[in-house]
Amino acid sequence: MIELKNVYLGYNKEYYALFDINLKFQKGDRAIIVGENGSGKTSLLRVIAGLENVQKGEVYIDNTPLKNIDFSKDVSLGYLSSKPIFYENKTVLKNLMWALKIRGEEKEKQEEKALAVLKEYDIEHLKDEKVGRLCKSDRRLVQIARLALRPLDILLCDEFDLQDNTQITEDMIKAQKKLIDAEHKDKIVIIACENVGCFKDTINREIKMVSGSIEKENESEQK
Repeated sequence: MIELKNVYLGYNKEYYALFDINLKFQKGDRAIIVGENGSGKTSLLRVIAGLENVQKGEVYIDNTPLKNIDFSKDVSLGYLSSKPIFYENKTVLKNLMWALKIRGEEKEKQEEKALAVLKEYDIEHLKDEKVGRLCKSDRRLVQIARLALRPLDILLCDEFDLQDNTQITEDMIKAQKKLIDAEHKDKIVIIACENVGCFKDTINREIKMVSGSIEKENESEQK
């Protein structure tokens, strides 16, 4: 479970990116946070991921204060951010193998597992490309594949600037939905997006944000 109690996040004294946020997410929730650019969607995800320090309020994961959570062993959280961090001068394959290495995967199995996930997400052809040379959409697909290397308790998906190319858009949505459905079916998924759109058949909660506050929440028919 994730719980936010009276959470305020401010980047300066005059402006709160998040204002008195009270939310609960239970195991198995598939929630989408909708709102215009600047409404606070990304800030909310970053708070849950432990990347922002709130000015007021508390955040809990399974009743433990977020500040006491060790994400390397207590909770498996994946954050599909809009600006993923890679080793830019290393190949896609080497980046995925490194992700396995730091999580203690046996050296003999690192390449095998990395190649398997690249194949699963139909991007095996990118394995020898340096990440720094990839286009934005391919970087997103590699980021999705990297998260798919481990089972997740929590998956946070920040919005992505979908391109005009219909095929690219469809590939991106397909890959993200595959990641959402992978492994534990009871994991918490929270998606940030300007509108429900293509995720209508995926979510069971819709939460609308305006100017850093929760305006309303609707339950989907998928629940």
